[in-house]
Amino acid sequence: MLNEVTLDGGLGFCSQALPSLLPAGYHGPLVVALDSNVLIDLQQHGAALMNDDSLPDEVGADTTYAKELEGLADVLNVWLMRDIRFVVTPRSKSDAKKVSERFLQRRLPSIEALAASLAFQLGDWTVPAPSHGPAPSPVGEEQGLPEGADRDLVLEAQAIGAHVFLTRDRLVLDRTVLVGPQMVLLPPAELAARLTAAGIQLFLGGTCGRDECPYAGWPFPAPDMGKWDGLLSILGTS
Repeated sequence: MLNEVTLDGGLGFCSQALPSLLPAGYHGPLVVALDSNVLIDLQQHGAALMNDDSLPDEVGADTTYAKELEGLADVLNVWLMRDIRFVVTPRSKSDAKKVSERFLQRRLPSIEALAASLAFQLGDWTVPAPSHGPAPSPVGEEQGLPEGADRDLVLEAQAIGAHVFLTRDRLVLDRTVLVGPQMVLLPPAELAARLTAAGIQLFLGGTCGRDECPYAGWPFPAPDMGKWDGLLSILGTS
């Protein structure tokens, strides 16, 4: 269901246009699992990113971090009109070293908001988001990370069928050794660069153009705007 083509999510993607991200023969949404650091970035800086406002001085001074936030903004702008499905998995609710009440007060509303946006894109409110079920059983193996939250999050993302695990954590990016179903680990700036290189725009690009493609003659290039409400509600929260 998470990879199903629906009208509500907007125009999706084909593997011929994004072979580095999508499995061969695939037509459908781009499923992106968010690491906790990206979820926090959305909370703290999402409003500024979407409004093209200046970042706080201390953030802008960190050029590496600022570049990743700019990449995240580019991905969000594509998501507004295209069928990118942002998800988090159950481990996101407990990945802090100490799960405090304040942690839960900040994290759980964001997870609920992502689930609400996903429900609009699926066009079916009866299907639970990946974050709302039990931890999925691994479908592959990871051999580079120590036991802990990072490894759990990567394996859960692979198990629910994510195409991309989006993270800024260099340890995770550099050390993960994943086998099994295809999933790519990328920082936001790299994902944005790959979408741009594939010629993906708000209403075109990223599809194969073949007669048998489910997006051939796509009647509704824009998504149900209801998908915006959940994710945009978390932007800029403290």
